[in-house]
Amino acid sequence: MRPPEKETAVIANVAPSMQTFFVPQMEQLGLVERESRHGSFSTVEADWGHGTLWAHSLGDKCLFTFHDMHLSDAVRLTEYTDDYLCISSMTSHSARMCPVDKTYFKERNTVSYEQEGQSGVNYELNAGEHHRSFTFCFAPEFFDELEGLTDDEKESLVQFLASQDVNTHAPEVVRALESLGPEWAHKAGGDCFCRAKLNEILAVSLCEACDQGEGVARAASDENRRLAREAQMIIDGHYAEAITLQSIAKQLYVGKTRLCGVFKKEYGCCVAEYLRDKRISKAKELLANTGASVGEVGRMVGYSHQSSFAEAFRRECGVAPSQWRNCPLR
Repeated sequence: MRPPEKETAVIANVAPSMQTFFVPQMEQLGLVERESRHGSFSTVEADWGHGTLWAHSLGDKCLFTFHDMHLSDAVRLTEYTDDYLCISSMTSHSARMCPVDKTYFKERNTVSYEQEGQSGVNYELNAGEHHRSFTFCFAPEFFDELEGLTDDEKESLVQFLASQDVNTHAPEVVRALESLGPEWAHKAGGDCFCRAKLNEILAVSLCEACDQGEGVARAASDENRRLAREAQMIIDGHYAEAITLQSIAKQLYVGKTRLCGVFKKEYGCCVAEYLRDKRISKAKELLANTGASVGEVGRMVGYSHQSSFAEAFRRECGVAPSQWRNCPLR
C-alpha cells in the first residue's frame, strides 16, 4: 500500500497524478518546503546530510525533478510509483539504482528507460554518496497526446527513449537537462524555460529515432558519442588541473587525432577550445563574485602562470582580466 497523501499548499502546485514520484521522498527524508514560483521546492539539513528537491509538473502526465542530496550517513528510501518512462542526467550513485547497463557509468551519466510501477521498493543510499539528477518523468499517456506526430513517430520516440544506451544521448539532450537547475524554481520564466527544454529534448530524440528507423548505423556513432562525452566530463571535472589534449587522450586510451575529430563532430569545437572556454567561463565567475587576485583566479582555473592566464583571457575577451573585472558593462 502507498502512504496516505498529505495536503500541502506548495505540493498542490504539482499535478496530483505526478506527486507519487517525489512526495514519498520528501516525507522520508524530512524535506521542508520553501517558497517558490513554480512547483514544489524543498530543502533539508539533517543528521544524514543535506539536500534540495525541486519538482515541477508540465501538465498532468509529465514531471521535471531536480535532486541534489549529499549523504553523511546511510539512508533507506522506499518508492511508490506508477508506470513511467524517464530521461535523466545523474551522478553514478543515482544511476546505479536505475534498470540500465552499468558498464559505462561515469561521474555524470545520461540515461533513459521505461519502468513498470513499483510499490514499496527499497533503495539503500550509502554514507558519502552524492545524489544529483535532472529528470523528466512521463506517464505512458503523455506520448499519445503529443501533437503533430503520426502514431508511428510516437511509437518510435517511445522505443528510442526506452532502449537508448547509457551516455549515448545527443549532446543537445545532455545540455538541455543540465541547464534546468533549481534557480528556475524562482524565476518568472521558469515554467517557459522548462517547457522549452522538454520540447528540445523530445525534438532531438525524435530526429534520432527516425534516423535509426531509416537504418542509420549506430554502433560506431554510439561509441564515438560516448568517447566525446567522457572527454567532456574529464574537462568539466578537472579543468582546474594541468590537463591537456594529450593527457585526456591518454586517459581514454585513444589517439589525439581521433579524439579531436570525434569531439568536434559532437560539440562543434575541438578539445582545446572547449577546455579554454570552460576555464575562461569559470574565471569570469570568480572575477565577478570573489575578491581573489587575477593570479589566484588563474591558478583556480588551471593556469599556473598569471601571464598565460592573462594572455588567454585577453585573446578570448578582448581585454585583460583586471579590465574586465572593473568594467561596469561586463
